[in-house]
Amino acid sequence: MADEFETVKWQGTAGIEQAHTLRDSLLEAFKKNSEIRLDISGVEDIDITGIQIIIAAKKEADKSKKSFYLTGDIPSVIEEFTKASAITLKEYHIDYKEEDGGETENA
Repeated sequence: MADEFETVKWQGTAGIEQAHTLRDSLLEAFKKNSEIRLDISGVEDIDITGIQIIIAAKKEADKSKKSFYLTGDIPSVIEEFTKASAITLKEYHIDYKEEDGGETENA
């Protein structure tokens, strides 16, 4: 089971009104898999709640000795929001290479 992963895809808005659905989709994936990949390339709008769910998922993965990654392109709306909030999600991306100075393969 250690090699199994699931990709959860968020689309549209990732905000407070969708929080339970977004959180529950990740929790369900954590129950069944050792690696969870979150594709946020289809997100058109996000607020701090969506960002907090992503950060909480990473913390849950670390606590549970599981893997959590973002996949796909990070939409500009998310990059702009995180930049304005002094938050970074780049190290969560599956292509992030710390030994390369934090550059991603897709950059």
